[in-house]
Amino acid sequence: MFKDLNLFDNYKLTYRLADSALIKASSRQHGNALVFSINTLNRFEHGFLVDLVLKNKEHGLPGELIDFELALNPGFSDESKMMVNGFQSWSRSTELSKNDLLSPIFYPARPLLAPCGDAYFQKYRGKKGRLHSWTYTYFKFPDSRVLFIGSLDERSGYTLFDYDFSRDYLVIRKDCFKEPLADESRLLKLYVGSGMPGPVFEEYAELIGHTRKPATRAFGWCSWYNYYTGVSEQIINENLKNLNEKKLPVDYFQVDDGWQKTIGDWLETNEKFPSGMEKVSSKISSYCFKPGIWLAPMICVPSSNLYRNKQNWLLRDNRGKLVRAGYNPGWEGFFYALDFYAPGVQDYLSQVFETVQGQWGYKMLKLDFLYAAALIPREGRSRGRIMSEVIDFIDQHTGNSVILGCGVPLGPAFGKFDYCRIGSDVGPYWEDYLKLLNYPERVSTENSLTSTIGRRELDKRVFRNDPDVYILRDGKRGVNENKLNVNQRFTLFFLNNLLGGLVFTSDNVGELSEKQLSLIYSSFPLTETYLERHSDDRGLHRFDFKAGDNTCLAYSNLGNTAREVVLPEKAYFNPQHFLLPAGAIITVEPYASICLREVEINDDKTVFLGTTGHIFPGAQVEEIAIEKDSVRVRLHEQASSETKLYFSLSAGEDGLTVNGKYIKSIKKAGINYLITSFDLVKS
Repeated sequence: MFKDLNLFDNYKLTYRLADSALIKASSRQHGNALVFSINTLNRFEHGFLVDLVLKNKEHGLPGELIDFELALNPGFSDESKMMVNGFQSWSRSTELSKNDLLSPIFYPARPLLAPCGDAYFQKYRGKKGRLHSWTYTYFKFPDSRVLFIGSLDERSGYTLFDYDFSRDYLVIRKDCFKEPLADESRLLKLYVGSGMPGPVFEEYAELIGHTRKPATRAFGWCSWYNYYTGVSEQIINENLKNLNEKKLPVDYFQVDDGWQKTIGDWLETNEKFPSGMEKVSSKISSYCFKPGIWLAPMICVPSSNLYRNKQNWLLRDNRGKLVRAGYNPGWEGFFYALDFYAPGVQDYLSQVFETVQGQWGYKMLKLDFLYAAALIPREGRSRGRIMSEVIDFIDQHTGNSVILGCGVPLGPAFGKFDYCRIGSDVGPYWEDYLKLLNYPERVSTENSLTSTIGRRELDKRVFRNDPDVYILRDGKRGVNENKLNVNQRFTLFFLNNLLGGLVFTSDNVGELSEKQLSLIYSSFPLTETYLERHSDDRGLHRFDFKAGDNTCLAYSNLGNTAREVVLPEKAYFNPQHFLLPAGAIITVEPYASICLREVEINDDKTVFLGTTGHIFPGAQVEEIAIEKDSVRVRLHEQASSETKLYFSLSAGEDGLTVNGKYIKSIKKAGINYLITSFDLVKS
């Protein structure tokens, strides 16, 4: 599919030469001055490149690009689903079908909600089967294969894929407004691939390139989702002490919004941090945690010194009006974007980055609300180019730090950030009233998890996915109450660990119950997972994956009704269900998740079934050697004390020697098996 070059013949280009009126043209020939050049010679194992360049035969002919689109009828079946990748980190992203629609934001709320999200850039049709996706998309077929199309160049403008299921009509559009007409102007550079998602995404990621070394899976603590702007130095010290006492292997400890004097004044600390942020960083480091800090470098609020004293640094539209970057009732209402190209702005940002890293000593920078830098095209640059140049600047000035991007269009961030948020903020509740207003960037756990699943293939390929935090606490009413029920809390915890590269919590672990703490301990050691297949049946998600050497199957039910599942023709182990035979039927309760370990039962020999104490049963086992009548086991040093190992034995055996100690077997459901204690197998 897509290998017939005739499919790429339907172009529409809008441009302006010097001070002339707009010129609209189509097909490959554009008068005597402009011609298209298309290259599809670069072919790879799973796909090929399409490089579409506009050549200016009259070198130096002045002008600017306005818009470009390419239209085709790809021939997709009604059974396919389209991946809808939202505009930025928080924008809802998932696979949708011909029966789904993207509803516009409730009109009266647009001035408050639209600037930070998808609806600011693209009209929502509110029509079934009329869908769009930014930077990349794929069409998934019933056999799980995909036809993937992804941009390799967002610098020349954001790339939009607009598809109408009813007409089988796909428009690939380049948001190139304000791009100068050069001797050669790239209009599109696309990778087109087909096959199973994993290999196709791998090939796409290799073509993107990376400026940073691949980041490892990490665990950390963030102040935001418990204390919000009320965070203080005293709260930071209390949580450091509690994390240390509970012996949690924290990689990053991040101070979020609430430390700065005001949004925009990043070199000044407020009165809640009397020791200053350098001392706070040193305190964090004294616990052997890497200190992290939150910044929103491209925005400011009206009360800031920056806003009051540096009006020439603020972004203005072509009428001279300040550009609102969004509305936050937790700050001062509307906040405003900085003009990245205004004299002095880049010097100020350099000073901020140098101070925060070099003087204060922070090793992780969470950079938020980055989309604000590129809300409008200007200075002969498209919005995509502006965003790309801002990210290049960040990359160049933070080489010794780990970057966690947030509120950022994903395409320009590919390969440039260590970690990146790939969903909306979670909330201590399942869904939010803003769903009624059709707000795709709304704070809600359901919204966050939908994008965590939808953007799962990006992890380990273009950056490490940050699915946001999990919340396990009960909290206090009117203070930090958690309204998620037990199943919702576990599913958030489980999916963040399954699909995330950065696993954070905001809970004060000193206030958690033993059961809640045990759940946190069950995530260690952090285990890299490799997703082999995913399917979604009306909100019931199935994941086939590897967790270390373990082959696992998991189900997550994001719906509000229980669902029955018939297991594949294999046997599985789960501590709560014990051994499940092939074809067994299990019930997945509303909002619940279950993880099963695949086993091969052999009545003639000893078989390792799995463990308790880890969310991926068996993932904490580093070494296991099974001989005729004995077993030698070694656990990871971070294995939970609730770890127990399960073995099935042949019918004639009465027991087994494990790490030098003989254990008698027991029988259950016709299975001869035994359970070891943690003390027997701990390292």
